[in-house]
Amino acid sequence: MSKSNGKCGNVGEPIDSETLHNPSCENTLKNLDEATQTGIAETNAVMDTLSDIGGDNSTSLCALPNEIWLKIFNSLSHGDLLQVKLVCKYWLELTQAPELRRRSKLVITTHNLKNICDFIKRQDFKCESVVIDEEGRGFSSVDREILLTVFKHLGSDVLQLKLYQLSSLSMLSSLLPNLEKLNLLDLYPQKGVLVNFNKFPNLKSLLMDGDDGDGKTQMQLFSSFYQMSGIRLEALTLNIGRFAASCLAALASHASSLRWLKLKIDFDISRDSILQLQLEETLKNFTQLEALHIKCHNGATAKAILQNLFKGNRLKTIALDFPYRDDDDVVEVIAQKWSDSLENLELAHYFVTQKSAKWLNLLSGKLNRLHLYECGYVPEYLLDSIAPKTNKRLTELKFVNSNLTPKLFTELFQRVPNLTTLDFSCNQITDLEMNYLFRRLVHLRHLFLDACKSENDIKLFCPTPNIITPCDNVKVIVRGQLVKN
Repeated sequence: MSKSNGKCGNVGEPIDSETLHNPSCENTLKNLDEATQTGIAETNAVMDTLSDIGGDNSTSLCALPNEIWLKIFNSLSHGDLLQVKLVCKYWLELTQAPELRRRSKLVITTHNLKNICDFIKRQDFKCESVVIDEEGRGFSSVDREILLTVFKHLGSDVLQLKLYQLSSLSMLSSLLPNLEKLNLLDLYPQKGVLVNFNKFPNLKSLLMDGDDGDGKTQMQLFSSFYQMSGIRLEALTLNIGRFAASCLAALASHASSLRWLKLKIDFDISRDSILQLQLEETLKNFTQLEALHIKCHNGATAKAILQNLFKGNRLKTIALDFPYRDDDDVVEVIAQKWSDSLENLELAHYFVTQKSAKWLNLLSGKLNRLHLYECGYVPEYLLDSIAPKTNKRLTELKFVNSNLTPKLFTELFQRVPNLTTLDFSCNQITDLEMNYLFRRLVHLRHLFLDACKSENDIKLFCPTPNIITPCDNVKVIVRGQLVKN
């Protein structure tokens, strides 16, 4: 049974009224109100909880179970979350939940390093997620000593770390005994730096690319990766390029434990029979994979990976990106092997033909999320691919840079009534079409668009009883800028 808030009187009654009546806090309260309404609207369990409660806001809010408060707080910014801690002791306790603490990141730069060090010496400060950003120039010898001091205080609490220079990781490796997630995707090239991944016995997620042009960073990373022992990763990003044989050998040692895998393959593996055989043997060792992302040179490579991956891996997410629209058989393999488990499908640079539409049709009522990036299509087959009839299961659709005809636009969004997220960026849209979206997609919460085009002034969004306006329930992103509701 859900635990409800019985520890505080009226939630929202501030501990210090002066503290909560400055402009910053007023903005926090506004954001909290919006997040609360969203949380209530999206959770049937909350509606049941509130069914016998009167209209008093403070009473209703107190009745919310803990997991719903956590969902509401999770939608707030870090700054708003800091203000929430001041409201009452009960909310302060809730904000210490692991899922909320992981959202807060400490970003260390050359500009704030000394201030952070001074603060940590005065306060009992802990942080689970840290980013070290040397801003491309690296730390001075003095800065490196200060960085060591910082991590002597908080290193044992750090679970997630992202950094940009291997030298920093090498220096701090003995101070991170509990590290679980390491992000090395954006490393600056450095020569002669080696890292011992075995220093992180609790490591579960390793994200690395190392594609720096000359291959030196990649060689350093993969040398360390190849020498890992006794650690079984659950999530891995791997660029299989210059050192393919070694990469595949190391990948095989983690295959049985991996649940999330992103592969980037920089060559046509079908041209190398030895590597192709090694890849096939490696894929047979996977047993628990739930998410697979593949970026490669052609559809044949993606198809080979999917064909050789054991069906017993209950894949929930598949993402494919290959630049040449030369293989519509990959969706057939996906539908035949994982139609019972697949929830999320992402296709980039894919072309929807009559054949692939048949297999997308089979998946259409089973997916929660469908992403189509710069995909071509034959118009008469597109609807059959996404929503051959009303598709109530689909809640997130990304249809990027793949313009629809007005007729297709109307028919498509008529058939996906339960969308909560729509990314229609890099597509032309008129004010009439935008108004149509708000009329039809009444559950929409996040909408990504380019600026709409109209020959007339936009007068269609004036609030009336019969029109859902973007200000009612949607965060609209236009060309990367948030249109606040």
